[in-house]
Amino acid sequence: MTQPEVLIQVLEILKNTCEFSEVESDFHAKVPAVFCRDVSSGLMCKVSAGNDVACLTTNHLAALAKLEPRLVPLVLAFRYWARLCHIDCQAEGGIPSYSFALMVIFFLQQRKEPILPVYLGNWVGEVLSVLLSCSVWYLFSSMIV
Repeated sequence: MTQPEVLIQVLEILKNTCEFSEVESDFHAKVPAVFCRDVSSGLMCKVSAGNDVACLTTNHLAALAKLEPRLVPLVLAFRYWARLCHIDCQAEGGIPSYSFALMVIFFLQQRKEPILPVYLGNWVGEVLSVLLSCSVWYLFSSMIV
């Protein structure tokens, strides 16, 4: 079954259920998708097929949610707040939905006692300082020549 065929089936299934409203599709987008609103929470959902990066991100978020059970309620509360403030619709200049989850994850990683693991830890700072010193050396040496 091709990706468009999968999305067409998803579109028909969502249209025929009372759990979702505002079911629409955008098959002309860079990544074709079906959009709907979850009736119980009011959150917008986006379904796409063949988007490997989105699948990896979703799997990563699911793994973190298993590590910290408070993650999902925090993300949902943050997204609800964003919806109330009208900053959750990317098509209208708002913030993409995954960004809210990433902001909560970052917050939980940066606490004095981290609630979620920081994967790169100090390694990022060390790499940045090496890159910065190499850049400064390169600039300095090019000025001398």
